[in-house]
Order: sequence, then C-alpha cells, then structure tokens
Amino acid sequence: MKVKIFLFTSLCSMFLILYACGLEDPDNESSADEEAALVVAQQADTSTLDPQKQGKMPDMNILINMFDTLVGIDNNNNLTPSLALEWESINDTTWEFQLREDVVFHNGEEFNAETVKYSIDRLLDPETQSPIVELNNVDSVEIVDDYTVQIHTDGPDPILPNKLTLFGGVIVPKQYIEENGEEHFAENPIGTGPFKFVSWQKDSAVNMEANDDYWDGEPDIKELIFRTIPDESNLASALQTGEIDIATNLSPDLVTQIEGESEIEIMAEEGIRTFFISLDTTDPDSPLAKKEVRQALNYAVDVDLLIDSVLGGHANRVATILPEQNFGHDPSIQPYESDKDKAKELLAEAGYEDGISIELEASNLDSDIVQVLASQLSEVGVDVTINLMDAQTFISNIQAEKAAPMYFQGNTGWTLDGMSNFQSYVKSDRRYNRWENEKADELVDIIEQTIEPEERQEAFSEAQELLKEEAPFLYLYQIENLYGIREGVNWEPNSIGVLKMYNASK
Repeated sequence: MKVKIFLFTSLCSMFLILYACGLEDPDNESSADEEAALVVAQQADTSTLDPQKQGKMPDMNILINMFDTLVGIDNNNNLTPSLALEWESINDTTWEFQLREDVVFHNGEEFNAETVKYSIDRLLDPETQSPIVELNNVDSVEIVDDYTVQIHTDGPDPILPNKLTLFGGVIVPKQYIEENGEEHFAENPIGTGPFKFVSWQKDSAVNMEANDDYWDGEPDIKELIFRTIPDESNLASALQTGEIDIATNLSPDLVTQIEGESEIEIMAEEGIRTFFISLDTTDPDSPLAKKEVRQALNYAVDVDLLIDSVLGGHANRVATILPEQNFGHDPSIQPYESDKDKAKELLAEAGYEDGISIELEASNLDSDIVQVLASQLSEVGVDVTINLMDAQTFISNIQAEKAAPMYFQGNTGWTLDGMSNFQSYVKSDRRYNRWENEKADELVDIIEQTIEPEERQEAFSEAQELLKEEAPFLYLYQIENLYGIREGVNWEPNSIGVLKMYNASK
C-alpha cells in the first residue's frame, strides 16, 4: 500500500505513526481490490447460466468457475478427486462414488448423495431438453447413504468417470431450483465452485466474486470477470491497453499482431480439438458415395502447407479424427500424404477423370481455411462451391441434417477418450453420422461396452485403420490453443481448452 506523507507539521508525524500501526486508507483498499480482479475475454458469450441446458465450450468456460463436477481432471490430463473423493467399478454396469462431506452451495445448501441423484436425473429428464448426451446410457442413480451413490448404466461403460469431469458431471442445487424455478436458476446460478455469481450483462460480461468458503480453499483472485469481445481487433486492443488480462482462442493472425510486445506473453498449448470435413456418403448418386473419390480428396490437400500458411504453424496434422492425447489414438496410423497425381488417378478410377463439382459449407469464421482447401482441391479437378454463413445457422443446418455434402467441422473429445470423438460421428445410428459401415458399428460397440483397456485399444486401432481406408472424412489437424496473457498474471492452460481460473493469480 502506497501512502503519500508530507512531513512539515507535527500533525503529519502523528499520521505517520498511525499508518505504521496499520490504519488503512480506503482509497488504497479500493485500488487493491481492482488489482485483485481478473478479466478474461472470449469471443462468444454464454447462451444460458444453467449448466445442464448448454453444450458449448464458451458456456462451460464461464460455468466451470461457479460449478464443480463430480470428478476433476488436472493439467496433465489425469482424473482427480473433486466432489467425489474416490470411485470404483462394482460390476459391468455399476460405478460407486464416495462423496465429500464438507461441501455447501453458495447459498448454504448442503451437497450430498441426494444432490448428485437430483443433478443426474435432471440432466436426463426429457423436460430439461439438455443437449448433453454423454450420460444417455445411465439407467438410474441409487443413494447408498448420505455420501455414497451408485450410478447404474444400461450396459458396460468403461469411461463413466471421464464423462463426469465436465458437461456431464456438473452438480446443481436441488432445493434452490425447486423453490425458485428453472428460469430463475438460469439467470441467478448457484453452484459449489470457487467463484460466486454476481451479475450477467448479455453479450457483454459475467461478473463473479471469490467464494471465501470454497471447500478447496479460497481463490487468490477476488473478482473474476468474463468479457465477451467478438471482434478480433477490439480483442487485441483490449489486451494491449490492459483492459483485459487474458485473451483466449486467439487466431494466428492476431498472435502475429501482438507478439513481441513486452507486457504480453503468448501461450500455445497443444489442444485436443480436431478439425475435419464431413463427407456425405449416403447419397448413392453423389461422387462421395465412392471410396476412391473420398480417398482422392484426402490425397489432394496439402495439410502441412495449410497449417503453415493459414494457421501460422499452430496445429498438428492428424491421421483420423482422434487427437494424440486421447485414449485410443494409434500413432502407427499415419496421415494421408499430399499426392495430387494419386488424387487424379483415384478420381479417374472412380469414373470422374474430368473432375467433380461439389458444395462445401462452413462458418464464416473459417473462411480463410476453407478457401485454401477449395483452391487445393481445384488443382486435381474438384470444383468446390463454398457456402459461408454465421455460426448459429451453420450449426442449425448440421443438426437439421440440411448441411451440404461437405462441411468443415471441429470436435473436442473432452473426456480424453476416443469414444467422445467417435460417439456422434462414426456409428451409423448417431446424430452426425453420414457413413454406414457394419464393421465400424461393431467396433464402436466394443469401444463403448468393453471395460478392458487392451481390448478397447485393439478396437480403436482397427477402427482408425478402417476410417483411413474408407475415408468418410477429409482429415485435417488438431489445433493449438492460443492465449494472450498480460505480464504479472499467472495461469496455466490445459489441452482441453476449458478456462478454469481457480488457480490463477495476479
């Protein structure tokens, strides 16, 4: 605390003694509080503050600071105790969880086994209309005692604890929701997390304050603010002027713009979000119904050049849709090589020696990437018409099964198990699948229903060999998460990309 003292009267000398005895200056106390605030910016706001009615990472980035999950995960991608102290598989369809006994919600409501049962039941209730699908195989939650629960599934689930580390594992307050209603909870959330909700100004900011009674110890940061800054130039300016402390999900262009500034550190963390182009193989009259055409597309693109030219080198090529960090990844399966002659040969073999014309949809945020891909594909006779649209319309098209034969997509397997990458895309009865293959369906069943890790890995490896051979996707890369952090801010990012700020300091 800095204090200005003018020693020209005895009265001032008295003030000096009083300050030395610990009297505080209220103006300086205010400054200290401001210094303790941490401002984090991302380009998208949350859609709701009800953690069970959202399924997007920008939403979870905010909510994970107010809510705890049943199981935790550290920055080394290891499962750790959180609201559950320990867990074990009782049999093929039952997992048992021992709970903490020293946890209360921000309003003083007690956390216990009844709370866990309520939270999972609410998530699975059709009336909740939750987009979170990871726990769809849960059959029931049984209260063994006040601090022990058993989760029963309709078949073996080898990674149920993983599914309780983020979206599927958030615990909500039973009494508070029942007394105040769903809408009130969505606007005034109460969790057990390290920060408590203060206010939400839509498309602007969510303000939180430290939970001094947090079960794992109060956070160093006393005030946490999540700002929404969609425009990249405004994001850069806010970081440069010190208006924000951490800028997240930076583009390579923005990194180039601000790197080298003495008060800003650029941090790159290898992420698990993989990017690919989904190919609709289900129309028998489409060129994409032929494996040779799909293989040709993979040979036609130069992903390494794309990474260097558009992404500033901040990505790594993948062989399929699995990132290297997730269980099931097989490093022996190598990506397609860039070979335009091979691509032309395969197109001719499929009966398209004169090339093909096809549509490609993408969010307008990914314009630079898809234009480079279209240019590369044109070199082998693939004429691509690009349809760009806002992100919400693009996602709606995919969900309504109205997307073009090709669309550019990213996927985060946040459970750190390849099942998360496969679950919506590979098996023929899943929501985003556009490829039917009986062998792939059999392998996914083994992956999802076998407890033994070695058997699961064998099935994963075989599935990835099949994915490469059949090429139902155009495989691209897994991207690095890029952050701009002001000098004096201490925070360690993670490969999942979730913005947990409990251990941050300033």
